[in-house]
Amino acid sequence: MGNLHSTFSKDQSKSNKRALDPEEETFQVSKKVRFVSGVKETDVGIDAFVNPQLKGFHSILKYRAEDFLVNEVDMDGNVVHLTSLEAPNTKTKEIELNYYEPAVFDKEVEKITSKEFAEKLRDFINHPEKTDDCITTPTDKDQRMQFYQLVEQHLETKINCRGKEGQLVIRWPSAVFNDEFIDWKALGGEYLQVNMYKAGIDTMNAINIIASKTSVHSKHFGYAGTKDARAITTQTLTMKSVKPGRIIMAQDELKKCGIYLGNFKFVPNGLTLGDLKGNHFTIVLRDVKGASEDALEVSLNSLKQHGFLNYFGMQRFGTSSVLTHTVGCAIMKKDFELASDLILNPREGDREEFDEARKLWAETHDPEAALAIFPKRAYAERKLLNFYIRNPDSHAKAIKSLPKNMLSLYSHAYQSYIWNRVVSERAKRFGSEKPLVGDLVLIDSKKSNNRTNNNVGRRDPFNKKIPKVLTEEDLENYSITDVVYPLPGRQSVYPENEIKDLYRQFMDGISMEKKSGHFDNLNGDYRTMLSKPENVAWSFIRYNDPTAKLCNTDVDRLLNVPEPVGIFGKSLN
Repeated sequence: MGNLHSTFSKDQSKSNKRALDPEEETFQVSKKVRFVSGVKETDVGIDAFVNPQLKGFHSILKYRAEDFLVNEVDMDGNVVHLTSLEAPNTKTKEIELNYYEPAVFDKEVEKITSKEFAEKLRDFINHPEKTDDCITTPTDKDQRMQFYQLVEQHLETKINCRGKEGQLVIRWPSAVFNDEFIDWKALGGEYLQVNMYKAGIDTMNAINIIASKTSVHSKHFGYAGTKDARAITTQTLTMKSVKPGRIIMAQDELKKCGIYLGNFKFVPNGLTLGDLKGNHFTIVLRDVKGASEDALEVSLNSLKQHGFLNYFGMQRFGTSSVLTHTVGCAIMKKDFELASDLILNPREGDREEFDEARKLWAETHDPEAALAIFPKRAYAERKLLNFYIRNPDSHAKAIKSLPKNMLSLYSHAYQSYIWNRVVSERAKRFGSEKPLVGDLVLIDSKKSNNRTNNNVGRRDPFNKKIPKVLTEEDLENYSITDVVYPLPGRQSVYPENEIKDLYRQFMDGISMEKKSGHFDNLNGDYRTMLSKPENVAWSFIRYNDPTAKLCNTDVDRLLNVPEPVGIFGKSLN
């Protein structure tokens, strides 16, 4: 019989786990989840704790996918859940259908466009067997809107109408959902917002799968934060001018990939990285050993009262033995050949089909041969190899051919790694109880700004707080939860104390100076050193079956699956 410890927390950043004492450290490997051996938290700069005196304990984390649930918290403080898969209503009003006789309909078409086009359209409608036919005519936006309304209300035959580059394009419909008319403004905005539930896949790969299944380019997707592959997560996505029918048509295929999309909504603004308040975690720790329930209560109360060092978690650095920040570092140093090698070359713990392809590349550097056997899901690798086929040895351009969001993830991973290392060292040298002279806090800017906000995101880019360097006199006015440290960037301000020297030391040849050009595409940002989670709660439950499911997901609740209970009939909720 084992015991289970579950925490529920809402906070403004990522959480970290309490380490075992060095002599106690073990790795629990489960057949339920893929595990990359050898990658530790210390490899990504996580090396210190708020209360190092607390004794660690043994437990199994993420034995089942349901043991680690992450639900995004939006900027209004709402926890994001998947509660509906129903298609949205795209009609802004009830439409009275009044199908015209062909001659009457053709006359109305002639009024909007021309007699010639009205005749072409009638010929098109009279030959539905010509499924590949397409007719066009030059139109302005007002003409197209009139035509759409005419077709919707007065034409019984279903045709596909769309505007493209000043042309009205008419085709036969491929599917009913793809051909719906959307009045974006009347429905709420030009962005389609959905809640995405995913299991066993990270955010970027999930977006690439959705893009593939719906034929929507990944550049149209917006998201507020990346979520780990080794978890079941729910977060919000936005897609610019994407009809919901494209998603509905792909639902069954997406479900096979562990992706569910629902809670459709039309909104005026898309999402950008950082457009969230935080994440709500539901964490199950199984087979807890090495501590009594009383001792666990002490640790949990410490978390609740004193918080945790606000590290960037492991998901920021990928799931393979070649961590994303190492690729980011090579790109920062403009060593593009090394960056390419890190992406393409063999790596420890790879699946067999990936390992075979990587070894072939390392031995031959034949992009066509390697591309032929790289799995389809190896997106970055295949993108590079396709480029090398056309442009051998053009390493800089090859790396820059990767999607911008992927390049951003590599760069952000490097920034995150440096931040983690700096904060770990700061905590070990100076503790995490109070600010230091020379530390940074964020304060309101005194500058007024009347510029128009054209940001596609949900934060006002002209209403940012600015860093202030603390003096001796300032210390009594601020606490440790106010202290921020910069993510390196061309506009970052650094602390005026020993911590600034740590940045120079850990950045290893990458200059903090603007003129160096190392951070040309990164402005930098700030992150609080210590976070105190909100709404922390926990419970203990006993169970006999070590593989038992102990926590329901959003999809389970959609399907009305009963909440799991322990041997004494107690559930976690």
